[in-house]
Amino acid sequence: MIRPRGFTLIEIGVALGVAALMLALAVPAFSAVTRAQLRGKSGELAGSIRAMFGYSAVTGRSCRLVFDLDAGAFWPECAKSAVRLGRDRERSRGGAREATPEEELAARLAEEQGRGRDLSDRDKVRAELAAKSAFSAAAVPDVARVKLGRGVRFADVWVQHQVERYTAGQAFLYFWPSGLTEAAGIRLAQGDDVFTLLVAPLTGKVRVVNGRVEAPGER
Repeated sequence: MIRPRGFTLIEIGVALGVAALMLALAVPAFSAVTRAQLRGKSGELAGSIRAMFGYSAVTGRSCRLVFDLDAGAFWPECAKSAVRLGRDRERSRGGAREATPEEELAARLAEEQGRGRDLSDRDKVRAELAAKSAFSAAAVPDVARVKLGRGVRFADVWVQHQVERYTAGQAFLYFWPSGLTEAAGIRLAQGDDVFTLLVAPLTGKVRVVNGRVEAPGER
């Protein structure tokens, strides 16, 4: 009867060495693929920002990019005409944006109308004004609804009109018909890798920086 021969210490050492070498080669390759995905989504977002800047100036409409930090997505919205942003800064709690008084009013009036309730003359005027300044999904050339996916996420977003960086909920980057946008620092991440998109308000140009960088004036 022939006994099965076991592995010698030398053979085990060789096998472990080969496995370690294969792992050492695989990790940089995986990291390169991950970084390529992050770089691709960063470039796509930068292109959308530049397209929104031009679209708002050409059409004379106030527009915004919506960043959904929870869902990991962004998309364009526009108002029917030019809209001014209120002087009061957004309210936030725990790194997330809270609804503005105007949004709360519009939601309440819409709910009352949906229930078939008659609005007072004053509320009818307020509802009409709210509808004129409301933003809704818009078909903007070269700007689609984008899902980050593949492990890419919003790490945090700071835009000039915000009181703090947002890490949850939604954030908005506005574009004005006069050819202006807001200073912003938008950070996309995948694993431990972070890319920062810095938006120039006067030109709409976007600089993509490897790593976490603060925008000028960021709080």
